[in-house]
Amino acid sequence: MKNILYLLLPFVISCNSNPSNEVKAITDKNIIELLIFSELTDLNELQADMDKGLWLKLYKVPNTEANKCFPESHGICNYKYYLATSQLDDSPIASAYYLGILGEIIEYKWQETDVIDTAKIIIKANKYSKYALNYNKKLKNEVTVFDITATPNSVSIVELKHYND
Repeated sequence: MKNILYLLLPFVISCNSNPSNEVKAITDKNIIELLIFSELTDLNELQADMDKGLWLKLYKVPNTEANKCFPESHGICNYKYYLATSQLDDSPIASAYYLGILGEIIEYKWQETDVIDTAKIIIKANKYSKYALNYNKKLKNEVTVFDITATPNSVSIVELKHYND
């Protein structure tokens, strides 16, 4: 009986597999960049002692479109950022947003909020990546502080402060 099961197993497996399942290529350049090149930061893991109103994940993608801070060399001058949000419910609303080119974020700080399904984070960003600043000493760094407010249906980013470092 055991031998019959072993003989039937390849037949059962072949009947269940469908050779017509075609794998479709993703052609959206932004999605491909996110999947290949991004670094993920789960913002909810920061400041673990604080209750969060939303689940936030930040994706950092090298900005390869402008490379003027690494003369005659390859390097990352700054990054593009994407923010994904999700409610902390059984049937959550999930969204994703392009925050833009923000240099390189160097600090995150969650803010308390009493508004349901709302997250507030203050971020601080250098104009250039740490690698660019170390490589090219002629670069003048600027620091910008942003206030990000996220809900399941929207994200706003407001510049709070801008100064030379």
